[in-house]
Amino acid sequence: MPALRAHAVRWVSDDPVPGWVEVEFVDADGVRRVLSDKPSIFGADIRPDSPYPVEVLVACEVLDPADEDGRVFITTDRPWGTSTAEGRTEFVVLEDQLVCG
Repeated sequence: MPALRAHAVRWVSDDPVPGWVEVEFVDADGVRRVLSDKPSIFGADIRPDSPYPVEVLVACEVLDPADEDGRVFITTDRPWGTSTAEGRTEFVVLEDQLVCG
């Protein structure tokens, strides 16, 4: 499954257990996007006292392959339902921001 490279930037809360972390990435248009979810889904050992920022991976699904400019349309809705505070789950990112695995 592909994953988007991002950075955990802060611990948000200990509630609900196991806590909540804020993750950021910059989309293909240079807009900073912020996702929040449980730390375990980001593929890194993240704790409240971690030295932020922490490199993480956001699992995603490619909806449209890269165009001639290397822009890829993805969703973070699958597999974990990760979204922005506004509920956004679809983004255009650059191909080199993705890790295929």
